Amino acid sequence: MEASSDCPPFDTFSPNLAASLRQLSLHAGRLSQEQILQFHRALRPAQEDLAPFRRFDDERYCRNRIYRDEHCELLLLCWRDGQRSQIHNHKGSLCGVRVIEGVATETVFEATPSGQLAARETRELAAGSLVINGHLDIHQVANLQADGGDLVTLHLYSPPLSRMELFGMEPQQPRVQLLDDCLEFQI
Repeated sequence: MEASSDCPPFDTFSPNLAASLRQLSLHAGRLSQEQILQFHRALRPAQEDLAPFRRFDDERYCRNRIYRDEHCELLLLCWRDGQRSQIHNHKGSLCGVRVIEGVATETVFEATPSGQLAARETRELAAGSLVINGHLDIHQVANLQADGGDLVTLHLYSPPLSRMELFGMEPQQPRVQLLDDCLEFQI
């Protein structure tokens, strides 16, 4: 598969990251949960592998693209203390999230019979943790570390994230967001 034109060529990456991205580029279709897990388990990124993509913003978390083709997209998300996503799902995309640095707080929600959302589970995910979210799983990710440290997470979406539903806590229809470029969109 051909990488997106805004992604650097493989030879600009460290050998470790380049080899992992080449493997991703060989897939001829949407990745399964197992393939996403295998990718994350096989990737052993060193600090220098991800350093070019570690970009933070004091106002909102940053979505930094590492790789994209028609079947998948790899992003490094960088979160300052207190930053969080909106409550959302991935509407049509699987997502594997690996915590690279810090501790992520993920809250998983479910709809009640009355149409409201209820938090089903909140968990802290330490560095090295890996979770897979199905396309209709509703969750929120946040950096709520007591020490005020940064959070860095690596997200592999398949297919690339192009739409999602955003939710509030009140009973209402979810808002569907179509994403032209998820780098410009903060959830």
